[in-house]
Amino acid sequence: MREAYTLLGCRGCGSTIVAAALELTGFPWGYEEVDYDVDSPERDRLLAMNPLGQVPTLILPDDEIMTESAAIILLLHDRAPHAELVPDAGAAMLPRFLRWLMFINCAIYPTFTYGDNPEKWLPKTRHPERLEETIGPHREQLWRAFAAAASDTGPWFLGRTFSALDLYIAVMCNWRPGRRWFVQHCPRLVAIAERVEQLPELNALFHAHFDHVAPLE
Repeated sequence: MREAYTLLGCRGCGSTIVAAALELTGFPWGYEEVDYDVDSPERDRLLAMNPLGQVPTLILPDDEIMTESAAIILLLHDRAPHAELVPDAGAAMLPRFLRWLMFINCAIYPTFTYGDNPEKWLPKTRHPERLEETIGPHREQLWRAFAAAASDTGPWFLGRTFSALDLYIAVMCNWRPGRRWFVQHCPRLVAIAERVEQLPELNALFHAHFDHVAPLE
């Protein structure tokens, strides 16, 4: 059995969420960068572990393979509750956490799965880019709904309770529709993202993955 976790990822992608979670657990872990859009030995290795060819893909210490960021977050919480990735069992905030964790993964995430490469899903359509033209406004509507659910009683999405939802926010505020859009339409989410980026445990990671993040002095 290996002693460390190994994360296959792409800087700035959803794997950054899992990287941040691993940092908070304090577990030993390694990172392997994979460009999942380019044929390479690294991508072939990824495909052997994850037929979808997606990141994050996490190799556990016993060599079990985990995919799907929400599943990984829940597993890491079970193994490292001290990281506070998920509210405790029975906590009043747990249903809210689970609802919005699934909302991100089941509603918002697919807008990128299908919108990033519309020609893949509409190969016989003359104008596949129109899929993104439809998905873009829908994604914005989803983010507005998510932002409206953020608590105003504390610094985090759940109020005074930090959770992995804040990690998702910090990473995904850098994706389309873009940081400027979030500043204008979802400022509460940007404020959460900035707090996460400046956490001492995570600042170096976010600085390495996103150009705009200033390192702590």
